[in-house]
Amino acid sequence: MGDWSFGLIWNALGCFNFILQMDPGAAADLPAAYQAVIASRPGWVTAALSIAVFGGLLGCVLMLLRRATARPALFLSFVGVVLPMGHALWVGTSAPGGVSVVISTAMSLAVAVGLVWYMHSKAGVDLLI
Repeated sequence: MGDWSFGLIWNALGCFNFILQMDPGAAADLPAAYQAVIASRPGWVTAALSIAVFGGLLGCVLMLLRRATARPALFLSFVGVVLPMGHALWVGTSAPGGVSVVISTAMSLAVAVGLVWYMHSKAGVDLLI
């Protein structure tokens, strides 16, 4: 499994988190800053977030299978992380406890950048078609 196991686990947890956020009962148990972000999230942000987490999971699985199609999947995941960042930061920082939104957003961006970087610099030569 190697270096991609972290990315696979991270994105699997992201998919689980996304699914929980779609459940109003589960979202009600989250801190106020996260509830504010979820409640005010437009449809395009939800779509971008789903591309981020499910595309990242798919990209990591494809990387484990050594498929060249992992590159576009991970890049789309990265784009999916970047697009909703502005919304999360705009709404989340104005709510009580907004620092946690900034930290989790920064972590998501760092992992997405790291996966894309790793894909292009280290693992790209080992891919099959």
